[in-house]
Amino acid sequence: MIPKNLIFDLGGVLYDIDYECVERGFAQLQTRNVTTVRYTRQVQPEVFTQYEIGAISSSVFCEGLRREIGLEGTDEAIATAWNSMLLGVFPGRIEMLERLKTRFPAVLLSNTNELHINYVQHQCRELFAQFDRLFLSYQMGFRKPQPAIFYAVLDTMGWKAEETLFVDDSSQHIHAAQSLGIHTVWLQSPDALEYVAEQLLADGI
Repeated sequence: MIPKNLIFDLGGVLYDIDYECVERGFAQLQTRNVTTVRYTRQVQPEVFTQYEIGAISSSVFCEGLRREIGLEGTDEAIATAWNSMLLGVFPGRIEMLERLKTRFPAVLLSNTNELHINYVQHQCRELFAQFDRLFLSYQMGFRKPQPAIFYAVLDTMGWKAEETLFVDDSSQHIHAAQSLGIHTVWLQSPDALEYVAEQLLADGI
């Protein structure tokens, strides 16, 4: 299959993240006996979902964490713990995207939020510049794996599902895209992305 268009996830695909850092950071701010925070691709308290679709502000998000999981501390302290998962752009990703964009239109589709984007926007400036458009969940009011967010990308770009390839590291998101007729690559190891890129530049996936 030789796609005409590419959709890339951010965290775990182009940008290195570590969910355990958030758990450790939040644990340090928990001063009363509450359930241990679990934050993974699959398991998140509802306040995180609301924040990622832009339904609540950063200050309301911090207050929700104090109320729901027993965090104590300033908004700044909570934001520091929340942002601790953000480790940096994977080496070689910018150069890889530069090669791909000579052949394919490409957009970014990320479940993200205001605090995270504000934190990474400077270090990701060159990475973001490789894309024709950024689709960020907190600005759109939807998040993966909701079908609406994929439809919004396709409609905005004027792309057909069957001509589009979506690369993500979450099986939930991959299955949602496949159900809409979008071709997919489930990236189970960040190191595999370079191989995917080479295949695309050679003769397709």
